[in-house]
Amino acid sequence: MGEDYRFLLNLQMVADKMEGRFSEMEIYYGEDRAILESVCFFRKGCRMVPCHAYIAKGEDLADEPIPDIPCALILTGDFPKGWANGKNPIICLPKETDLMDLMNLCQDIFQFHISWADRLKNIMIREGGVEELCRAGYDYFQNPLFIHDARLNVISCPIWREGMINWEKDENTGLLITPLEVLNEFKTDKEYLHTLTTRGANLFSAELRGHRDIYVNIWDEYDRYEARLVICELDSALKPGQFIAAEYLADLIRRTLSRRGRMENTYKHALEVMLVGMIQGRRFSDSEIASRIVQCGWKTDDRYVCVRLDVEEEEGNPGASPTSLCNYVEARVAGSKAISLDNRVCIIINLNMNDHYTSDISCILRDGLYKAGFSNLFHDLTELDCYYRQASVALEYCRKKNDMMWSYTFDDIAMDYIGDLCCRKFRPRELCAYELTKLKEYDAANGTELYKTLVLYILNERNTVATSSGLYVGRSTLFYRLRKIKEITGLDAAHLAEPVQNLYLRLSVFLAERTDER
Repeated sequence: MGEDYRFLLNLQMVADKMEGRFSEMEIYYGEDRAILESVCFFRKGCRMVPCHAYIAKGEDLADEPIPDIPCALILTGDFPKGWANGKNPIICLPKETDLMDLMNLCQDIFQFHISWADRLKNIMIREGGVEELCRAGYDYFQNPLFIHDARLNVISCPIWREGMINWEKDENTGLLITPLEVLNEFKTDKEYLHTLTTRGANLFSAELRGHRDIYVNIWDEYDRYEARLVICELDSALKPGQFIAAEYLADLIRRTLSRRGRMENTYKHALEVMLVGMIQGRRFSDSEIASRIVQCGWKTDDRYVCVRLDVEEEEGNPGASPTSLCNYVEARVAGSKAISLDNRVCIIINLNMNDHYTSDISCILRDGLYKAGFSNLFHDLTELDCYYRQASVALEYCRKKNDMMWSYTFDDIAMDYIGDLCCRKFRPRELCAYELTKLKEYDAANGTELYKTLVLYILNERNTVATSSGLYVGRSTLFYRLRKIKEITGLDAAHLAEPVQNLYLRLSVFLAERTDER
C-alpha cells in the first residue's frame, strides 16, 4: 500500500477564509478537529457524520436531536443554543445569507486547500525534495518560510525577506548557517528554549525577532529533534487555521528527511556545490575531491560519463522541475549523481558501478520526452568541465539534427562539430583540397567519375579490390582512372600514403559531402 497523504480540514480553516466576507460572523469553537473532507447541506432527520461540515439555517435545527459526537456546522441566523455545547464547532452567519452562495463559497474554500494538498502529494509521490515542498508552502501561507536542522543550519529557504535572519554561508558544506550572535541570543531566551520541547504547531512571539512565527518541530523515528519548519509573519497575517496546514507540511518534510537521511543531505549538498564549481571551471584538490565523492562510493580513478539534458519548466507543472528530475534520475540510475544549473541538468554516472546506464537513461528520456547529450568516457573528475562541454555540444547537435534520435554521444557528432569549427571563417569549398575541386570540374566538363573514384579509393585506404567492387568496374578500368587522376592532379599512391596529405584529403571529402547534403 502507498503512504497516506490525506489532508483534512477543521472548521477554523473555513472561518479564516470567510473572514471579512460577512458583516457579522460568530464562531463557537467546540472540539474542532482536523477531520473534515467536504461540505454539504443539512437534511432534517438524516444522521450527521463528523467528516462533513453541514450548512443549514439555524431554525432548521429546532427539534433535531443533538448528535453524541461533535459535528461541524455553518449556520445562518439564530439556532437552538443547546447545539453550542462545547463539542460542536459552529460558524454562525447573518440570517439573510443565501445558502447557495454560501455553499459555493465553502466548496471554493475546500478546493483551495485540497488543491494545495494534491500539489504536495505529487511532490512526495515523485520523491521530490524539501525545496519543492517549501516553495509550495510559500504559495499557500503567503509568507516566507524556512527549515533548519538541529544545529540551525538552513536546509531550505526558497524566499528570503528583510527581517529574517541574515544567514552566513559555510564554505565547507555550502550550507547557510546561523550567525554566532543570533545563536547566543537563542541560547539565553527562555521562550526559545521552551520551543525546543514542543510538539505540533505553535506560535513564537515577536519579542526576539520582531515578528511572529508559526513553528513546528520535526522529530525523527527515534524521537530526536531533527529539524524545524518556521513560517514568518512578514507578508501577511498568520491565521489560526494555518496551524493544521503547518503540521501537515512539516510531516511531509519529516518523511522526506527520513527517506534520505539528514546527514546525507548535508554532505550531498556539499558534493553538489563542488560539482557545480568544477563544471564552472573552479579547481579543487585531489584530496578534497576524494573526500566528497566517497559518500557516493566513487573513486577518483573510476570510469565516468557526463550527460546533459535540459528541462523546460512550465507553470503548474512541478513534474518538469530540474530538482525533481535530478531526484528521479538518482533513484532510477545506479551510480549516478544529478545536479541542476538553472534549467540544465548534469548527470555524472560511475561506469564501474553501472555498465548498463544507457538503457536506464533511455527510459527516462523516453518517458519525459527529453533529448540528451553524452560525453566521451573519462577517468579524471578534475576535467569534468571539459566533459560537460562535450555533453552540451552533443545535446546541441541532437536538437539541431531534429531526427528521431533521443540522444547523441560526443563521438557521434565530433566530426560535425570539427567541420563547423573549420567553416566559421571559410566556406567548405574554400577549405577543401584543390585536387578534389579540380577533379569535380573535370568530371562536370567530360562526364567522367574521377572524383567519385578518388574518394572511394581514399576511404577504402587505397584498397584496389574494395574500390573496384564499390564502383562496379574492373581493375583495369580502375587503374586507368587512377593514372588519369595522377595526370590531372599529380596525386599518386605515394602522395596518398603520406599521413598528413591523406588526412587532409579525407577531411576535404567530409567537408564536401556535408556541403552537398545541405
